[in-house]
This record gives sequence, structure tokens and C-alpha cells, in this order.
Amino acid sequence: MTGSARPAAGSGPRPRRLLTALGAAAVLTATVAGCGAAGEPLSAGTTAPVAAPSPLWPERTPAPTPTGEQHDDVTATRVPGIAAVPSGDIRKVDAYAVVKAEVAAHRHDVTGADGLDEATAAKISSCSEAERNCPIRTPVLRDLTGDGHDDLIVGIEMDDHFLGLRCYTLVKGELTRVMATVVRPSSIEVAGRDVIVWEPSDTPHYAVRSVYSWDSHRHYMELKSDEIRRVEATATPRPTETRR
Repeated sequence: MTGSARPAAGSGPRPRRLLTALGAAAVLTATVAGCGAAGEPLSAGTTAPVAAPSPLWPERTPAPTPTGEQHDDVTATRVPGIAAVPSGDIRKVDAYAVVKAEVAAHRHDVTGADGLDEATAAKISSCSEAERNCPIRTPVLRDLTGDGHDDLIVGIEMDDHFLGLRCYTLVKGELTRVMATVVRPSSIEVAGRDVIVWEPSDTPHYAVRSVYSWDSHRHYMELKSDEIRRVEATATPRPTETRR
């Protein structure tokens, strides 16, 4: 056909495709090099090789390891003088009556799981939720055993910032204490089903972090871990627990 113009061989979209390919190659080169504009990924460098721990002086005799069960003398204890709760709802239990019943049963214990100093025991005998000077902190309800039901956490303030920390659950309707210890906390937390206690360390800028968790075999809140951690010099390791 005369008068019609045909595109010359090699013309048309080829230059556009060539420019697109060159642009993609440039982006790929910049990404691999890791030196692109702000916001683009940068290389973290070469990963350090992983090496297994190498013991020092393995021929020396190690220190002896203590034998026996951890806290084998501390077990779950039914609280005396507290009526059974057939409904299984621990919210129906009067936490103040619980502590009073334990104090009455162990009035002169100054050490051990029920140990309280004389002044604190005397205050508990006559205190109630309405009294501001009552050493029993506001009771807390959390599921610690994982059965879907609330358990009871109680704190008893003692002299010199010590705190009696106790936890209770219902076993077939019977109120049972499953944790009792004395701590000197800067703060206390509940994370999931763990009770976490932070205490000041003798070393500045460090704190002791103790974690108590439910042991389904012993049916008790066992000490799961106890470690020293570095903390900020100007603050407590966690927000300090306050009374309501």
C-alpha cells in the first residue's frame, strides 16, 4: 500500500522496556548495597559465629549440689475456722476474716509461713476494711491456678517495709492457702498466672526479681525463678503497688 508509513524495525516500545529494566537494576543495586535514602533497609553487617560454651578448668571438683526437694516442708494448708464455700466462688470469702483466723491459730509464731511480729498480729486482731491503719492490703482476685476461677492474693504489711504475701484457692469448696512468704518489695505484679516480686538488692542499681508460679503436681505456688537484674538508677523496677 502506497502512502502509508510503517514503523522502522526496532522502533516502538523497546526503548521504554530498556529504561524500565535499567531502573529496576538500579533499585536492586541500591538495596543490595544498603546505602539508599532514609527509610530504606540497611545491612546489619556480618553475623557473629555461634559458639558452644567452653568450660574453664573442667578437671576441678565442682561445688556440691544441695539435695532434697525445694521447700519440701511447705505445702498447701487448709485455713482453719473458715466455712466451706460450696459454690466455689472465692469472692464470697472475707479476706480479713481469713487472715484473722490464721493469726488466731498461730498467734505466737514469729517465724515460718505464719510468722508475724507481735505489733502486726495485734493490729490484725481488731482491724477491718474500713480502718485506714489496718495492715492488710486491699485483697486482689486473680486466676493463679489456671482453672478459670479467681484465687485470692493478700498482703500483710509489717515493720521495716516487710510484707507477708499469701495466696489462697478453693479445693472442693475448702479455702486452702497455696503460698505464704515474707518479702521486702519495691513492687509486686501479676503477669498471666505468675506472681512477680521485685525487691531491692544490696548492690546499687540492681534488684531481685522473684517469680512464683502454680505447680500442678504439688498444688502450690512454687518459686519458679530468682534472679538479679540491673534497673534504672532513678526509678524502681516497676510501678510501686499502692493501696486503694
